Amino acid sequence: MEVPDPVAVFGSGLFREHTDSAGAAMPLVIQFGSEQCALCPQATLDLDGASKTHHFVWKYIDVFRSEHDLAEELNVTALPALFVFHDAHRYTLYQKLRGTDVAEIIKEHCIPRLVLDDEF
Repeated sequence: MEVPDPVAVFGSGLFREHTDSAGAAMPLVIQFGSEQCALCPQATLDLDGASKTHHFVWKYIDVFRSEHDLAEELNVTALPALFVFHDAHRYTLYQKLRGTDVAEIIKEHCIPRLVLDDEF
């Protein structure tokens, strides 16, 4: 995926906040969704579950209610969508997510959390 102007897109807003934060070592996962999207609630549930087992920073953007033009800048055309950002050179956009897509994306890009509440 080519970002039209990576310096402009990644040098400000959400990406600047992330790279300047304490969580910058973790991937930033931006969920693009909408209240009108029938499949978006499941993606939210899947991300919520994944947040308990993997390290990442999660942001949600409603494509129809947001003041951000980020969905357009990143060429998001099908919902639900996830944009996984590690840095300005390593990022991926996933669109039209179905089934276990969210879990597989998180496993591919994010480090598992140490969970000690399981029985041994």
